[in-house]
Amino acid sequence: MRAYYFFFLVLVVIFNDLYSQTKIKCDLIEISSIAFNKNPNIKSTYYAVQNAEAGVQVQAGTFDYNLNSEAIYQKSRYNLYDADPRNEFIDSPLKSNSVEFAANLLKKFRTSQIAEVSLRYLYKDSNFPFNNFNEYVGPFYGNHTGVVNFSLTQPLLRGRGKRIATTGERISNLYIEKNNFDYEFTNSYEILQIGLAYWSYYTAFKSLDVYIQNETRVRNLLEMTNELVKADKKPQGDLAQINADLTNQERLTTVARQNLYNARLNLGRAIGLSEEESQLLDVPANDFPEVAKSGFSGNSNKNTFIKAAQENRGDLKAIKKISEAVELQYQLAENNLKPQLDLTGFVYYGSTSNGNGMDKTLSSFVNNQGQDVGGGAKLTFMFPLNNNVAKGNYSISKIAVKDQQVIRDNLQRNIELNINIATNNLSNSVMILEKAKESMAFYQEAFNNEQIKFQMGLTTLFNLMQFQERYTYSELEYLNAEQQFSNAIISLRHETGTLVAKENLDFNVIQNAFYTVPNIN
Repeated sequence: MRAYYFFFLVLVVIFNDLYSQTKIKCDLIEISSIAFNKNPNIKSTYYAVQNAEAGVQVQAGTFDYNLNSEAIYQKSRYNLYDADPRNEFIDSPLKSNSVEFAANLLKKFRTSQIAEVSLRYLYKDSNFPFNNFNEYVGPFYGNHTGVVNFSLTQPLLRGRGKRIATTGERISNLYIEKNNFDYEFTNSYEILQIGLAYWSYYTAFKSLDVYIQNETRVRNLLEMTNELVKADKKPQGDLAQINADLTNQERLTTVARQNLYNARLNLGRAIGLSEEESQLLDVPANDFPEVAKSGFSGNSNKNTFIKAAQENRGDLKAIKKISEAVELQYQLAENNLKPQLDLTGFVYYGSTSNGNGMDKTLSSFVNNQGQDVGGGAKLTFMFPLNNNVAKGNYSISKIAVKDQQVIRDNLQRNIELNINIATNNLSNSVMILEKAKESMAFYQEAFNNEQIKFQMGLTTLFNLMQFQERYTYSELEYLNAEQQFSNAIISLRHETGTLVAKENLDFNVIQNAFYTVPNIN
């Protein structure tokens, strides 16, 4: 017998273990943690952060070193005119070969200057046996030329100064911050949706229990009435009425089961689960919050909550970053209205050498004869006469600044309105919850008394059934009141930006966020 009991116990443990492995624990903190990795809106907003980071890298490319180079080989044949005196020394045509190599390194600094270093080498020969000084050197005697140049350009009007030169980079950095704050707000909003869906699931779960209990009460009433009919204390017709009521209660229980199924899948949808994964959600693990432990105070200051929202809400922080970015774009558009006037200073060094061979190639840069050293400066002016592009972009940017201010003010207005609504909902939900609890207690007492009176023949079946329905309705209303209070807490948390905590890009739900109102000092 002991061996059988032990074997049965082992089977129970194994079954429970397998069951727990196939189920997803429906705990508010755990399902919220799952959502941070699976919710599509959260994932999409995170990708927007990464995209903004790539945008900064693109803007930083403006200040990259740029190396350009080219190599040219050219071979030509030129038929001389009969009157050309070179016919005396060569047989037409005039043949020539040239090899040219050029490279330049360009760098734009964040202080707006542009520096350039360039190198140019040219080798050229022909079958004409005389050089430029009419000296006989023989056919295909090479000429080598090498030049090194350095220039530094300073914009004087358009594009002048570090503030303008780095505008694109600063705008991109602002959009990184903006997307980080959007990510923060999206997390809060999605956790809010999960909280609302969870409380709907929990309400549906508890409501089904109420309907099952109510169905049990009707069955008990049917059994009681059967006994009373057998004892000739109640008419046979009462059984038909109770059977009709039982059938209706069975219908309501089926509807409650359907509501529970829908609520489970909607919770899975909010988390980011598939249909199969949503079916694995276990029974709800968290009960409704209690008013006494929630930290609710009837004299809460709405202005304190509004101040908290201004300090914590990610969407408000994001809109401020967008406003800064739009302002920078406006400053850049204003600068682009100016003509482009650039001052360039340059120095160069070059020399030439004659002859064939690799040693002549290198000596072209250091050969004393034919050496050329110089420097200078130049002014470059460019300005489109109509300048429609710059004027149009300036107008667009100016309007964008004004529009952004409207958007920002509107968001601030809606936040204040939403917090007023949330605090009012919280206060009313507490009052409704207290009244619903009192009402349920009175209806339960009245139903119990009516049962006793029915057994004693002091009341009718119709009255008993009415009190039973009212008691069931009061239970459901109490559940709805608890759900409303629970929703009011997390809604106020979301509106004040105190629902999730942020560490870099890692988020977690603030401890007791689903159970306590924001504690703001």
